Amino acid sequence: MTKYPLIVTSADQQKGSLLSSMLLLILFAGGILVFADYLLQPGRFPISRISFVGEFRHVEKSVLQENVAPYIGNNFFAIDLQKLEAVLRGIDWVSDVSVSRRWPDTLQISVKEQRLVAAWNNTGWVTSDGTVVEMPDLKMPGLPRWSGPEGTQVLVQLRFQQFSSLLSDVGMQLRQLSYSQRGAWQISVSSYLRNERINIRLGRRDMQDRLYRFARAYGQTLDKLKKRLISVDLRYPNGFAVKWGSIEKKAPVKAG
Repeated sequence: MTKYPLIVTSADQQKGSLLSSMLLLILFAGGILVFADYLLQPGRFPISRISFVGEFRHVEKSVLQENVAPYIGNNFFAIDLQKLEAVLRGIDWVSDVSVSRRWPDTLQISVKEQRLVAAWNNTGWVTSDGTVVEMPDLKMPGLPRWSGPEGTQVLVQLRFQQFSSLLSDVGMQLRQLSYSQRGAWQISVSSYLRNERINIRLGRRDMQDRLYRFARAYGQTLDKLKKRLISVDLRYPNGFAVKWGSIEKKAPVKAG
């Protein structure tokens, strides 16, 4: 009997190569699962240290520590960082927070505090991100005072920035800003160089143009007069009305 050699076709070779690849892939995936199971076991790689980063003027570290304490001893790789961040963002005065792992056993928590930029109406305060927080007993006399209808604090904040920029060029600081239900604007400013506090009525339209016109006149003429400005009404199409008082001289500072 004549024996014929075994001939392996290209199709058989492809099937064998595919089976080998699938077997290697299954072994590789299985190895990953075993390794992941090893890493994520509760008793391994426990968190033992917490590091806080940030300026803590109002946020109490003790409150942060209380909220992080349940995570101490948990597996380094298994901790849900987003869940922890959500918990910490709910703490008073926390504006934003970021939690990251630091090998081999540390969680680093970076905290950004809310920063108050102005008093709002009677008992509220506006934060740097435009949020109103109610703190009736808080006293911060150095901050400007804003007022307006509910929900308008972002618009008021924008106008405050615009008006402040115009006034700072002539040595004036914006102290108060009021936005009425009818949409009218009124501000109170103080002069760096003169002992005067000025109430200014801007009206409901063309506020920046009107204030620019006043600031230019103040820098060129009004601040040189020996009179004290008390109030200014800018609601005129081609000018403005002023109310005067006498300049209050400051007592000289004694040397020595």
